[in-house]
Amino acid sequence: MSRISLLVSLTAPAPRHVEDVVLALLQRLDPAEFRLALAAPPGLLDRAAGELHGVPVDTEAVLADSWLRHYDVGRLSAFIGRVRPHIVSTHVARATMVAAPLARWLGAKVVETYHGSGSSRRLRPHRMVARFVDRAIAVSEAARAHLVGAGYPTEKVVVIPNGCDLSTFRAGMGRDAVRRELGLARDIPVLGVLGPLEPRMGHAELFEAWPSIVTEFPLARLLVIGDGSLQRRLDARAHELGLAASILFVGHRTDLARVLDAVDVVTLPALSEGSPLPAVAAAAMGRPVVATAVDGMPEVIREARTGRLVPPADPAALSRAIRGMLRDTLGAQRMGRAARDFVADRFSLERQVASTIRVYRDVVGTPRQLPRAA
Repeated sequence: MSRISLLVSLTAPAPRHVEDVVLALLQRLDPAEFRLALAAPPGLLDRAAGELHGVPVDTEAVLADSWLRHYDVGRLSAFIGRVRPHIVSTHVARATMVAAPLARWLGAKVVETYHGSGSSRRLRPHRMVARFVDRAIAVSEAARAHLVGAGYPTEKVVVIPNGCDLSTFRAGMGRDAVRRELGLARDIPVLGVLGPLEPRMGHAELFEAWPSIVTEFPLARLLVIGDGSLQRRLDARAHELGLAASILFVGHRTDLARVLDAVDVVTLPALSEGSPLPAVAAAAMGRPVVATAVDGMPEVIREARTGRLVPPADPAALSRAIRGMLRDTLGAQRMGRAARDFVADRFSLERQVASTIRVYRDVVGTPRQLPRAA
């Protein structure tokens, strides 16, 4: 029985959550069924060397996010030719633009995963690329609608939400310890905001909402979890508002579950968010979420059941929803429990991996029907 030869192409700079999705998938594919290869920039391969330790995967360092990168495009083409994959699985729009045509020209099937509206890809390239894609995985219904509206045939698109390893989120695993580490009292209200410190994530709007929250809850603290290009600007704004003492920048955390256990409410004020994994993580820890009703967010946060949804770029609405949740602690706890139950049924990593494997099998046929890979 031949194995499915799968080459994952992530040859453009990608958000950390996309890298996380790709590495988690590679870790969980059975090497008895899949022969794996990964084309990615050197930085991601350095990270993969640790996280994929013990996973048999052929790698190639490539930054091919444009046809103008002739050398890297040539390296990617040669790598595909050497691996002779049955499937090239692409992630990130600019990587797909290059990898999808190359893969088809070299005889491979193409499965694209579309991670949502954070992409800069426009409608015309969407239609051009769609011709080379055999199946597109959309990470939300909102992402599916975007692809179909951009010219992808409906029958090519399947929705598979990104998932989390829910077993890593356990109530009580770090609340008191993390609060001690951060100098936070046990009984004060703590709000957490997750995600890279980039304009589309809405941190600036949250900071404008924060003064009214602190006016009503003077002891409240805001944990800013993540890093990015806006950190200095946000830190300066916190000082301008005179609220720097109530805002803690804790950076990117590898112990996210422990940190989430230390907060009472999570807010996600993104202006766009195609793959709201932070909302899944917060819900998995049983924390209620106040989020903006953008892209795939309403598919994770159910209004008044598992959290609150507000319009994007509206600091006043954001403040009202957060203050309401901090006032009603018992109601917030009920929402948190409901959120945990909701994501357990729909957003597990195991479910995502199993669904993705079914797509791979369907695209190439059963292993007995496969052409022999090199």
